Amino acid sequence: MKTLATVACVLTLLLTAAGNAAPAPAASAAQPNWYNVEVIVFRVLDPDAGSTETWPVDPGMPDWAAAQALAAPNSIGSAVPYQALSPVSEQLGEQWNRLRHSKNFEPLLHVTWTQPALERESAPSVRIGVPPTAVTSPAAGTAATPAPAALTGTAAAALALKPTQVYGSAKLSTTGPYLHFDVDIVLQGPLAKQATPSAATLSSAMPVPAAGTTIATAPVYQLYRLRKDMRVNGGKVAYFDHPLFGAIVLVTPVHHQ
Repeated sequence: MKTLATVACVLTLLLTAAGNAAPAPAASAAQPNWYNVEVIVFRVLDPDAGSTETWPVDPGMPDWAAAQALAAPNSIGSAVPYQALSPVSEQLGEQWNRLRHSKNFEPLLHVTWTQPALERESAPSVRIGVPPTAVTSPAAGTAATPAPAALTGTAAAALALKPTQVYGSAKLSTTGPYLHFDVDIVLQGPLAKQATPSAATLSSAMPVPAAGTTIATAPVYQLYRLRKDMRVNGGKVAYFDHPLFGAIVLVTPVHHQ
């Protein structure tokens, strides 16, 4: 059984090729610095990962709807704030491929965008992935219509049209002279071996159905939530960990004049 520390060590070995540029100064209030932000979200393949911990049935949900939707990539003209970037701008392609060929991890989502770094109180969050509720249920004989969603660099067309296994929000901001990054994402993972129902779940328990009524199918997955914020350095990879999944973040200073 792998502990979280062991998982982190294995992942570190996979990602040793990540950039190690010197930390860049954070944005100033008068003229924000611009950064390209790249996020990879992956899950742990070990079937025993997290099996010794107790997980809430209802961990809460990120406020995906309130987060900023990324503008579509555009190679013509100046960059606009919170614009998705095409795969050619990705720097973590090698890390994605290493995860894809690993027996320990599976990459699920790859998102890249550009933005100015604003003060934490005013900086918006960015949408990551697509939750099931963001896709409108189609009428008979029609195709589903997706709500505006964060585009991905590696599989933009496919992931923009359907819900993803991980989704939530991310935020790059400044806190004084430092860069700060927040993630709030959930994973649709296997049912936990040890789960604790929330108070809301217990209080809203369904009554015993009458004879002849149809009983709803039991869920085949549950949600696991990763909420974490930390200081990051420009040009250096940051790792957000969880026993069942994690995120790799690279913030690179750029100039849009």
